[in-house]
Amino acid sequence: MKYAVIKIGGSILNNLNKSIIEDILTLKKQNYVPIIVHGGGPFINKQLSKIGVESKFVDGLRVTDEEVLLQTSSTLIGEVNPQVVFQINQYEPLAIGVNGIDMNLFDIEPLHPKYGFVAECSSVNKAALELICSNSIPVVAPIGIDSISGQRYNINADSLAYKIASEMEGDLFLISDIPGVLIKDEVQANLSIRDINNYIETTEIYGGMIPKVTGAISAIKDGCKSVKIISGSSEHALLKSSISNEIGTTITS
Repeated sequence: MKYAVIKIGGSILNNLNKSIIEDILTLKKQNYVPIIVHGGGPFINKQLSKIGVESKFVDGLRVTDEEVLLQTSSTLIGEVNPQVVFQINQYEPLAIGVNGIDMNLFDIEPLHPKYGFVAECSSVNKAALELICSNSIPVVAPIGIDSISGQRYNINADSLAYKIASEMEGDLFLISDIPGVLIKDEVQANLSIRDINNYIETTEIYGGMIPKVTGAISAIKDGCKSVKIISGSSEHALLKSSISNEIGTTITS
């Protein structure tokens, strides 16, 4: 049995492609253990705009004060997570919504105060996650809690997925709007850690792709087997990428 950590983000969450759900269920039947991690940036932006709160970002992270934390928590746990769970369970009733607070699923480490209530996952409660996975498909919302103070924190969904994939020693699939890592407008089927470092140095990898690929490097060094960046709009991209490198970008050591 091998873990497949599947991070779903971007506009893909607005209307989860039928083939993604079918692929998740197929992977489960093929001796993969699926763990889904979702973001929700567009939903949070919409909610904050509705109440007149401006979205602010520093170093690509959402600055999260008390009001933003309240709206982020309620949106991710109360809206996005149940929506993903519902869509999967329309096909097969296996999905269950969880977050870092449930069963002390993961520990967190607060980041610099300039980000507000933003933290990163410092460790995963593997026993709890294995228990959930034995009967269900966990759908993880990126909200954590300080075990001492009880303070909630916003977690970057990509970094959470990287950490879970590392500790569970699984394959990580990043599903979003982008088809993969582009170099000179061409998707790179395979990238090594050395390739990535070279492309960053030559600025051929830049902007928002840098944290994705550097996060992938860290995940692989910590135990993740591979990271695949794929488009959620391509039919059965998840299943195809699990058996070949012809879809998206596969990053390995």
